[in-house]
Amino acid sequence: MQDKCPKCGEPLITKTIKKELGYGSIDYPIALVCPKCHWSKDLTGAGDIVSKPLAPEPKKEAIKQPAPPKAAPSKAVPGVQPKPQPSANLNKIITIILAILVLGGIVWAFFPYPSQKPAGVTTPTSTPNANATQTIVQPTGIPFVEVTPTGKIIPVFLDSQRGFIRNKDITIQPGDKIVWTNTGTDTITLVSSEGIFEDQLLANYNQYSYIFNITGTYNFYLKENSSLRGTVIVS
Repeated sequence: MQDKCPKCGEPLITKTIKKELGYGSIDYPIALVCPKCHWSKDLTGAGDIVSKPLAPEPKKEAIKQPAPPKAAPSKAVPGVQPKPQPSANLNKIITIILAILVLGGIVWAFFPYPSQKPAGVTTPTSTPNANATQTIVQPTGIPFVEVTPTGKIIPVFLDSQRGFIRNKDITIQPGDKIVWTNTGTDTITLVSSEGIFEDQLLANYNQYSYIFNITGTYNFYLKENSSLRGTVIVS
């Protein structure tokens, strides 16, 4: 060990620490210190150990995704029309369907229902009675004029939505029966001006029938539209 400071030549002081060893202890030198210039030397050897910096982690290269293939440009051929896209054909089909629906609605609105009876359809008949009779039937077809042993059956068609009454002014004989049918989509109320029958609520294609046995003039109208009126003359 050096006894003097290499810088100033002053005698060095040895610093020690006491360590227990068995039943005794020893003074273990740890450093030499100059009391004048404060030069020091580590005797433990710890100062010779230099920590090495950690090596940086290698950078990960980003994986490049392959670019999607470019669509080849379409080449127009002179004189050849390009094929229509599926969406264009679909629009044409929808347009044709809408046109058919519109034409069907126009035909339904301007052409009244036929009065003749379809083939194979029967019409129920009833025996004349002095009192009013009510018959609400879901018909399989439109009733028609039919001569029976008890009299005639005369149909009257009501349509409040389109605003008309077919066969609204009728002349019949005693014993004949009138059958009112609601051919419209709206529910209507049939009213007798003379009160010969109670108000009749008729849904779509429901019917009400009445046999007139007493001569006279009878009036009826629709409660929802009092301008829609009709007359039955029994003579």
